[in-house]
Amino acid sequence: MEAIFRRWPAWAGYAAGAWAAGAAVLALYWAAGGTAGFPLRDVRAAHAAAWPIGAVLLVGGIMAVSSVRETGRLMPRSWPLAGLWAACAVAGAGTFGIVMRALQLLFTGTVDDWPVFGVEASCAVGAALLAGAAVAFRRRTEGACARCGRVHAVTGTAKAPAPVTDAPRGVRRAAWAGVLAFVPYMAMKTTWAFGGTFAGIPGDEVVAEFRRNGASGLILTLERYGLDFTTLSALAGIFLLLGLTHRWGQVFPRWAPPLTGRRVPRWLPLVPAWLGAATLGPYGVVGTFAYLLPIAAGLRDLPHDGLMGGWSGWTVAACGIGAFGVYGIALGAAALSYQRRTRPRCVSP
Repeated sequence: MEAIFRRWPAWAGYAAGAWAAGAAVLALYWAAGGTAGFPLRDVRAAHAAAWPIGAVLLVGGIMAVSSVRETGRLMPRSWPLAGLWAACAVAGAGTFGIVMRALQLLFTGTVDDWPVFGVEASCAVGAALLAGAAVAFRRRTEGACARCGRVHAVTGTAKAPAPVTDAPRGVRRAAWAGVLAFVPYMAMKTTWAFGGTFAGIPGDEVVAEFRRNGASGLILTLERYGLDFTTLSALAGIFLLLGLTHRWGQVFPRWAPPLTGRRVPRWLPLVPAWLGAATLGPYGVVGTFAYLLPIAAGLRDLPHDGLMGGWSGWTVAACGIGAFGVYGIALGAAALSYQRRTRPRCVSP
């Protein structure tokens, strides 16, 4: 199995092409009127968006297969790269709600819509395959090693781990900005969990709303002891963000026995980091410019959603959307830095 993963540059294009073909068929199903698994609530918009989605995925699949065959070298280098990255962006957009549903599954044992969750998980796999195919093609056409991206002898090389380093200062500052952005959100949730009032909304009413919406016994038990499950999730996200920017995110520290001193597998922090960055970042940025700012400027009406209506609802939304936006951007920067710093190097034995 390890040997198969080591040869990922050779098969990533074929795997990405197979995934894109299946995803294009699903898009055609949506275009024909099907709705199962489509993440948008507006059915008419779903049908209209399915055609361009299917077209981009189909082109991306063709370019993925071409990237590992001779045809990829016969066409302009920009064509496969453009097709692969465009399809990767579409697949990445399909993962939009996967983090929220994964947390829901963790704390409640189920999700609102299993077909949509399945599509989001599939899109995460597809985005990774398409990105891998694009990276392998770029390195191959540049004359670099497909595995490490550096130029060296084709034979007589071995894989060596990258040196353990902290992230650059700018990335660390961005990470701390992401941490601080969660402070108002966690303060709000913790206040409610202890029965207090935040933005004019009593905690007892929030817990009652949880109960009416069918929250699990675990969530209600945590709330009873002042532990909100979203606060716990935010703390886990902060731990991930700091791990990506510090050395203990590359080598297990002393306070992690019996793994102390061992290398942290790269995929362990990078998978949740990229998923979080691809979902929370766009959600926060789009929500800020399309929802929060227009209301603050008087261009849109205040929300009218019962408990979360009026300026109280806007304040609650601002705490969440603002936190997700800043944190998502910081997480993306930290993940990119971690991926580059921990990339193994091919060296002569």
